[in-house]
Amino acid sequence: MATRLVSLFALVALTLPVGAGSAAQERKDSRAAYRHGYYLFLSDTPEGCEACYVPLLISVDILEETAKHAADQDCVLITTYERDSIWQINGLVQVKPSDIAAAPRTIRLRNRHYRYQEITAGEILRLFEHPLGTIPISRPRLRSDLPPGPSLDELTAAFRTVK
Repeated sequence: MATRLVSLFALVALTLPVGAGSAAQERKDSRAAYRHGYYLFLSDTPEGCEACYVPLLISVDILEETAKHAADQDCVLITTYERDSIWQINGLVQVKPSDIAAAPRTIRLRNRHYRYQEITAGEILRLFEHPLGTIPISRPRLRSDLPPGPSLDELTAAFRTVK
C-alpha cells in the first residue's frame, strides 16, 4: 500500500507545472500542436552521470524546418532517465534556428551540444503513459528555471492524434 501511494505521489508531482509564467502564456502554449519528439544525445564531455539523463525535446515543427526559418520555436524540454522514465518536466525552452545544424543533426541547447534523433509518437506515448518507467530510481522534486509548458495530459492527448 505504501509503495503504491509513493508511486501515485511521484506521478502527480511529475505532472504539476514547475516554474513561473503568465497564465495567458501558459494557455497559449498548451494549445500548440506538439507533434515531434527528439531524444538529445550529449556530444560534449559529460559531467558526472549527465549522460544517464537523456533530454527529450518536444516540438511543434520538425527541427530541420525550424532551422530554415527566422523565427524561434518554443519546445517542451523533458529530462528522462535512460529514456526509460521521466525524471523532470523542465518546461518551455526556446530553440533558435541558428542552434540547429540539420545535416549532422546537431543542436545547441542550454549551452550544451547534442545529436538529435527523432522518435515515434508511439515511443513518446509509452513514456508519457508510464512516466515512472521500469528502472527503480528516486525522483526528488526539482525546481526548473524554465517557464512551464503544457501538462503531461495535454502532451499525451496531442501525441495520441499523431499515432
